[in-house]
Amino acid sequence: MNLHGTLVKYLQFLRSLSPVKYLKLKDLTLKLTMLIALTNAARAQSIHFMNVNHVHKVKGEFIFVLNELVKQSRPGYKEPTVNIKAYPPDRRLCVYTVYKEYVFRTKLFRGKHEPLLLSYVKPHQPVSRDTISRWIKVVMAKANIDTTIFKAHSVRSASVSKAKMNAVPISRILQKAGWSDAKTFAKFYNKKIEKDENSFSFNVLKN
Repeated sequence: MNLHGTLVKYLQFLRSLSPVKYLKLKDLTLKLTMLIALTNAARAQSIHFMNVNHVHKVKGEFIFVLNELVKQSRPGYKEPTVNIKAYPPDRRLCVYTVYKEYVFRTKLFRGKHEPLLLSYVKPHQPVSRDTISRWIKVVMAKANIDTTIFKAHSVRSASVSKAKMNAVPISRILQKAGWSDAKTFAKFYNKKIEKDENSFSFNVLKN
C-alpha cells in the first residue's frame, strides 16, 4: 500500500467516528489528535505543545501559537502555529467541529491544566509526547494500516505529499511543516502519490 492508500484509509476511518457528540471521550480524543496531525503535518511534539491559553479565534479557525517551540527556535524564525480550521465540505472530517466538542467535553475536568490534550481516563492529566504518538498509531491500527510498515511519521509524509499533489505552494508546505529548506521535503517527504481551495488542510482532506 502506498501513501495515497493509507491516507484514504485514515479518512474513511475518521468519517466513521461520527457524529462527534455521540462518541466516547476516547474516540473523540483519538479523532481530534489524528485530524490535527493530518491537517497540520504536525509532529507529536507540536501537538503536545498546544496550550489552551495560547489560542486565538478568528472566523472559522482557531490558531494555536506554540510558545515552547518558539523558545527552541533559531533567531528570526517565524512563530510556529497549529491551525484548527473549519472544513465545510464534510463535517465528519472537520477538525474545527471535533475541537469544539472536545473543549466542551473536557471543560468539567480540565481545571488549571493548560495543554490541550488530556488523558481520556481519570484523573484526566495532561499527556506526554509519547502518548500522543501512541494515539496516532492506535488510529492507524484501527484504520487497518500495517503499523509494522507505516509508522506515526508516515501521517506527516502523507499530508505533505497530498498537499503538494493538490498544488499547495512549496513555500506554504515548508511553513506549515516548519522546514527552512525545500531539500528536506524533496528528500524525505515528496513521496509519489496517486492523484485522485487552497489551504493546506483543505487539500489534505479533499478527495
